[in-house]
Amino acid sequence: MLDKIKLNIISNRKLCKNENLEKQIEKIFSAYERKIILKNFDIIALTLREKDLNKNEYLKLIEKVYPICQKYKINLILHQNYDLNLDEKYDIEGIHLSYSIFKSLNENIKAELIKKYKRIGVSIHSLDEAKEVENLGASYIVAGHIFETDCKKGLEPRGLKFVEDLSSILTIPIFAIGGIDEKNSQSVIDSGAFSVCMMSSLMRY
Repeated sequence: MLDKIKLNIISNRKLCKNENLEKQIEKIFSAYERKIILKNFDIIALTLREKDLNKNEYLKLIEKVYPICQKYKINLILHQNYDLNLDEKYDIEGIHLSYSIFKSLNENIKAELIKKYKRIGVSIHSLDEAKEVENLGASYIVAGHIFETDCKKGLEPRGLKFVEDLSSILTIPIFAIGGIDEKNSQSVIDSGAFSVCMMSSLMRY
């Protein structure tokens, strides 16, 4: 029996019916709990990606999504908004930043974030970027895109070799993203990824 594959779900309300993200998250988590979907997976986090929202809109969305994550005991990871004025009641697992934002942070802000969040993930698109963010204190990297995906139309995927190469130079966990589904996930893990990320297939489920 193979170990369950660790899964980080990436949100995108634009792909949900009526753009109702909280309803879609509830639907996914409920089906997962009842073992209707993702039977070979262990959902370790939901990353609240919603890049186009302003800070107030993003905070309102956290208010709606956080209780659902709590109900199903799924960790919530925030995206990009590192300077949110979060209420004490929220126990947020981590924050995911782009390579450029992470690089631009001064040491004081970075130290505060490390204190505030358990994990800081950073998106990377090359081996050099990966090694650099590891040296700068990232807890994990998100590497992509691995397979062809509608989100990155016309861009050449980096393939499993990219995951293999990253796993040979890094000590921090690799979260792989891009065109990953239930069928090809195991090959990504076998190539050295700690976890896979899925967005489109689940947001449309």
